[in-house]
Amino acid sequence: MSEARYRLIPSDLSQDALEREMLEVWRAEDLFRKTLEARAGAPEFVFFEGPPTANGQPGIHHVFARTIKDLFCRHRHMRGYHVLRKAGWDTHGLPVEIEVERQLGISGKQQIEELGVEEFNRRCRESVWRYRGDWEALSERIGYWLDYSDPYITYSNDYIESVWWALKVLYERGLLYRGHRILPYCARCGTALSSHEVAQGYEDVEDPSVYIALPLLEGPTAEAGSTYVPEGVERRLLVWTTTPWTLVSNVALAVHPDLEYLEVRKKNKPAWTLILAAARAEALLGEGYRGRWEVVARWLGRDLVGGRYARPLDWVPLPDNGRSEVIVAGDFVSAEDGSGIVHMAPAFGAEDYATAQKEGLAFLQPVNARGSFDENVPVVGGKWVKDADSVIIAELERRGLLWKASTITHSYPHCWRCGTPLLYYARESWFVRTTAFKDEMLARNQKVAWHPPEVGAGRFGDWLRNNVDWTLSRDRYWGTPLPVWVCEADASHVEVIGSYRELVLRTGKELREEFDAHKPYIDRFTWPCERCREERGGTENGALPLMRRVPEVIDTWFDSGSMPFAQWHYPFENRELFERQYPADFIAEGVDQTRGWFYSLLAIATGLGDALPDNPPPGDTAPYRAVVVNDLVLDANGVKMSKSRGNVVDPWQVVARYGADAVRLFLVASSQLDVPRRFDETAIRETSA
Repeated sequence: MSEARYRLIPSDLSQDALEREMLEVWRAEDLFRKTLEARAGAPEFVFFEGPPTANGQPGIHHVFARTIKDLFCRHRHMRGYHVLRKAGWDTHGLPVEIEVERQLGISGKQQIEELGVEEFNRRCRESVWRYRGDWEALSERIGYWLDYSDPYITYSNDYIESVWWALKVLYERGLLYRGHRILPYCARCGTALSSHEVAQGYEDVEDPSVYIALPLLEGPTAEAGSTYVPEGVERRLLVWTTTPWTLVSNVALAVHPDLEYLEVRKKNKPAWTLILAAARAEALLGEGYRGRWEVVARWLGRDLVGGRYARPLDWVPLPDNGRSEVIVAGDFVSAEDGSGIVHMAPAFGAEDYATAQKEGLAFLQPVNARGSFDENVPVVGGKWVKDADSVIIAELERRGLLWKASTITHSYPHCWRCGTPLLYYARESWFVRTTAFKDEMLARNQKVAWHPPEVGAGRFGDWLRNNVDWTLSRDRYWGTPLPVWVCEADASHVEVIGSYRELVLRTGKELREEFDAHKPYIDRFTWPCERCREERGGTENGALPLMRRVPEVIDTWFDSGSMPFAQWHYPFENRELFERQYPADFIAEGVDQTRGWFYSLLAIATGLGDALPDNPPPGDTAPYRAVVVNDLVLDANGVKMSKSRGNVVDPWQVVARYGADAVRLFLVASSQLDVPRRFDETAIRETSA
């Protein structure tokens, strides 16, 4: 027995000092490792540790989450199970890049590339570990047993190779594809985001609410063969938008074919009429509007379809191909708000884009990748789009088109890391076709024991039912490179590499010890296009075009969702170990992970299907059997904690004052795990008394 076990601990120590003495005993005896050895060969209770990013400091909410994990793992260990608790680190992505930009005093992709991708990524690799010691020390201080001796690290070559394997499996199953569509896009970071990232960044903001009256040039007929235009009357369409900057790209208006529309004329101003949805008339024209307005006609939306109007701003020339300044039908149009007539800018809206494809509409894209108008656009050239709103509203008023301008407070998506308002922007990207296996994800989810159950059936289940394809690629630098090589002469010639051995076979180059799978090193691997060779009859016929890797990296959520197999470098090694450690019997994270880690784990496992082992129960199980979900830790006044509000609680100070046991007990006992809890220090002693 070690001498540490018999050390006398003074009885008059503070709770903090007493706990530190106890931790010193545990450390001297290497107690955690010994408990694992004592359960060697026992039945496995599998726990997955969700990887934190170590370039940010842990907060009091992390103490809460880790306390929950520790309680379950200790309980199962005491029941006789072997509970392996492998630590892990999430080391890629925008959080790391933005932190490095801040350290270097630079901002945006242009300045990163001026510095050099190699140097920038070197800095990212260093930055990842800035607070690693704090995380490990706090975990030990609160008594959270986790094996840090051999953690999985998402930037390691082994981990990346396992992710490449998964991506190749998805590609071979037709689930990884390149597409062009409207995507949520962060102009500051210069990359598209996935739907589950967007879900984490909504903020309540005040935006313009603008109604414009656009001239109707050709409209519906009152009777067959005659055009309805009362003599000397100008007809206008009332259109609503909360994004005036998109009016520069307007090419069409949409109406619902089955909605009723009114054409009204003000009794004291009979020189013009206004067309809007009947259901919106009272809200927009005022209660008792019939005393001031005369209804001159009633139309169904389908009567208006095909009509012609004059677009509000003519700053961008219309292309020769594509229809423009036309009214089209759209089932997405509603009369719940607005005017029932929707402005269409196909470059900046998913429904607009889909309608444009269906109706053959023109496409105007005067906004660059930095979110600013092209310099040659009159009046607003060079302006960030949101800064152009006020200028455009003033121009609409000058042109006599502005009906009403006010503001509206609504929830709008922002970049989950840098806080920039997102744009919905037409981009080419690589996607995982998650919609192809949506029903399978729903079926697997039904087999999971969710705590509380309503999160799995409601919040998470609803997310799965409304699933859209996963936007996988990112136009960034520090991340797992997308292992897709494309012929420089023919973009339809594509190869997806699923291992480093494949890379060696393609290039004929052996990998050296200093091999790094990241940019820019990986982009130096090229080879002649075999498809081109085949199409030329198997002869060279001159130098063949090269296969070059696409420049994108992947969504870091794909990294973290690959951890069940990538932490063991599966399928390249540790096959038997992985089969014993999959699926998880238990995972636990905050409620925000329903659209983050919980989703990415399930989506990847379902997409891979039988490429993962059929460890009982059969392979149609989710990658986790039970989930415990905790809600937010708020400040004492019930306000969400944030650095900007100055209400963040330092876990080290709280633990020093009250001891880890008291803090842990307070966090798990103050309310149910799945409801928000206020962190009030005055209640800690009461809870632990």
